[in-house]
Amino acid sequence: MALLAAASTVLITSASAAKEPVRDSALQAVIDRFDSAQTGIQRISASFKEVKHIALLKAPVVQSGRFFHTKPDKFLWEYTAPESKKLLLNGKSIVAYYPEEKRAEEIKTRFTKRIIEYLGLGSALSDLDDEYEFSFGAGNEFEGTDMLILTPRKSRIAKRLAEIRIWLDHDLSHPRQIEYVEVDGDSSKITFSDIAINPDIELTKYSITIPDDFEVTKSISGLFAASSR
Repeated sequence: MALLAAASTVLITSASAAKEPVRDSALQAVIDRFDSAQTGIQRISASFKEVKHIALLKAPVVQSGRFFHTKPDKFLWEYTAPESKKLLLNGKSIVAYYPEEKRAEEIKTRFTKRIIEYLGLGSALSDLDDEYEFSFGAGNEFEGTDMLILTPRKSRIAKRLAEIRIWLDHDLSHPRQIEYVEVDGDSSKITFSDIAINPDIELTKYSITIPDDFEVTKSISGLFAASSR
């Protein structure tokens, strides 16, 4: 999965222990507006398009599907094109499921918080202060959004990830787009559409039953493997 190759990792210490950053009042206002809205958001669903640029490939890798999130730690990416597959994070394990190939990858992990914040989804931006420096981005391609640049402060993140770009929707208080730019020049851009706030999502959505005849590897390739160490 292209998403698995994106770079991330995050907060270990609590935000309250971090020194309060000094930043431009307009930038702080955007962060405060987004964070204050998060208390009213428990579930999110959306369609997504993911575009992965890899230096060794002439053409980008394009995938799409549906995204589901229930706070605090349940995420599901259901890829539907160009092939069917799932990526699940349920608070206890990470599962990559490839039904057309009759195989799956699964690990148990205690680094769920790092991975969630690494993704830039499902958490308050102020929780990331200790890990990232915030700034406004230039060349915003979306009307009705604020584009933020998150630059890693810690070497354990910066050795793989150059920056995260987040386009925050003014009305929905949810990212319309997130781009992960890796140190090696590769990048993954995820664009959300049809965003629904607090839709009905059954918790059973965040479970995958792997058939007995599937090959199961107790490891996860790409992003989550690196983030879980």
